Amino acid sequence: MRKLQYALLILCFICPQMAWGQRRFEMAEHWEYQLQRLNDFTTNDVGNKTDVFWGLHTSQYAGSHHLLGFSVEGSWTAFLNNMPQAKILPGGGAAGLHLLYEYQYSGLLFQTGVGVNYQRVYNNVTDTSIYHYNMHDTWEGVNDVEFTLKHDFYHRRDFAHQLYGQVPLYIGHYLLSPAGVGYWMAGVHFNYAFWGGTKQQLEGSTMGQYEAYLGIWREMDNHGFRKDVPIERKGDKLNLKLDVMAHAEMGYEITTYHGPHNYRVTAASRTDVRVRLAAFVDMGILNICPQTNNVFYDTPMETIYDFPTYRMDHVFSTADAKAFWLRNLYAGIRMTVLIGFPGNEHCILCDPWRH
Repeated sequence: MRKLQYALLILCFICPQMAWGQRRFEMAEHWEYQLQRLNDFTTNDVGNKTDVFWGLHTSQYAGSHHLLGFSVEGSWTAFLNNMPQAKILPGGGAAGLHLLYEYQYSGLLFQTGVGVNYQRVYNNVTDTSIYHYNMHDTWEGVNDVEFTLKHDFYHRRDFAHQLYGQVPLYIGHYLLSPAGVGYWMAGVHFNYAFWGGTKQQLEGSTMGQYEAYLGIWREMDNHGFRKDVPIERKGDKLNLKLDVMAHAEMGYEITTYHGPHNYRVTAASRTDVRVRLAAFVDMGILNICPQTNNVFYDTPMETIYDFPTYRMDHVFSTADAKAFWLRNLYAGIRMTVLIGFPGNEHCILCDPWRH
């Protein structure tokens, strides 16, 4: 009987040890398998958006992301210049559309693409007077008397509209905070006007000053003296030079992302749509003033009293503007919509049945 009791005690001690040894063997095999999977993942899945995090599921503001989308913008715009005859105000408006590609590496942003921008700009022009000396009044019944003919042009506003092709090159960074996801972006874009037109609107008057008589003669149609005649001329587009514009924007981003992923990744939780709203400023770096020999005003002598025959060109498209500089300015609101394309995610913290 005592021998039987000793045998039972020995069995009770040996069996748990054998079971624990088997369990340790199974655990070693499991972790060896997991380490082999990790080695295969890190060596074969190069380019995966989670590789820098060793396969851990992370937020969309970490790792590498490729995004495609578009932006629309509206702004106030003006031609900055130092030409005495041209005023910067009142300016005008512009609207743009761009197709974009963006690469994100953690918080760092790189953006490029292609787009178009339509601009309408008004510039008030200073009043101008032109004198013609030693004119002869040949009106019937009046002696041939010399006088000075004066043209006054005033209330002039020059209008230009153009369509630009643009290529942006921007860099930026996210501004993550408890209040939300802000961002900034800066860089340059190339700007070239390939279509457009011009128009001038003004009023004109003519008057005569006779040295043989007292006073100035006005509003005498039979002598060719007229007052407040409306004038409108249309012309070709401004031959603006290729421009390089500095760009800066700052705004806020709204996203469809719903928090950190876990191993149960669904299509809905991985949808990556980002909508940004920002204020921006664009300013030209280069002088884009056209270099032409057009005249500011041309009043042909053979039709000097006939206003419809007068010729004039946009103030920046005249020989008077060649010695001065001209730059574009925009300030407005930009909305950007981007769709992200995440790589294949891989969870190394899961067992073989949930990978």
